[in-house]
Amino acid sequence: MQYLFLLLFFLMFQCTQPTLNNPSDIQSDAFKENETLLCLTGQLSACNLPIPVCTECKFYSTSITYVGNRNGITGADAICMSDAKKPPLPSRAVYKAFLVDDVNRIACTTSNCTTGGNSEHKDWILKPNTSYYRAGDSQKFAVTDNFGIFTSQLLDVDVNALSSIHTGLATGGWTTRTNNHCNRWTDGTGTNNSGVAATGASISTSTLGSCNAPSVILCVEQ
Repeated sequence: MQYLFLLLFFLMFQCTQPTLNNPSDIQSDAFKENETLLCLTGQLSACNLPIPVCTECKFYSTSITYVGNRNGITGADAICMSDAKKPPLPSRAVYKAFLVDDVNRIACTTSNCTTGGNSEHKDWILKPNTSYYRAGDSQKFAVTDNFGIFTSQLLDVDVNALSSIHTGLATGGWTTRTNNHCNRWTDGTGTNNSGVAATGASISTSTLGSCNAPSVILCVEQ
């Protein structure tokens, strides 16, 4: 009986998981509290902080130009996240490309989204009732309506006047220009096959441009 008791005691000791609160243990409460404090005081850069959502959102234009082949919408978004002109703050801000096609990113399917409103969007990059600012000088250049589009601009989208910017938009109404989006931004060849904003002062309208002509990408804070 004595040996049985000792055996049970030994097994209980072996199966019990010790509970420690070592600050160097990444699973411990002490470590998590210390990490939070370091993040809040700016002493730790690699923090699992939430991705910010902009309320006064910024536009910038990329530092180099690209023809119509941008590896699709997702490729253009990746360019926006890595370009040298991307504002450094907020450090975890997300930027996406001001481009549309007929499948992956759509602003409106009817003129100015009058039929379906916000339901016409697909992966759209502008927010309803939001002010948009030029990253270069923090000047407000447009305000969106209830459907996340704007019908006029206060200023050029960039500090430096821009022209012939690939967007894929139609002449007006925020719809996608039929078959003129460089094969969903995967083709950098051909002429008269891309919707382009003629000037940075009216980026929601377009003329017909060419996929082989390079232009900046407009990037929008999310």
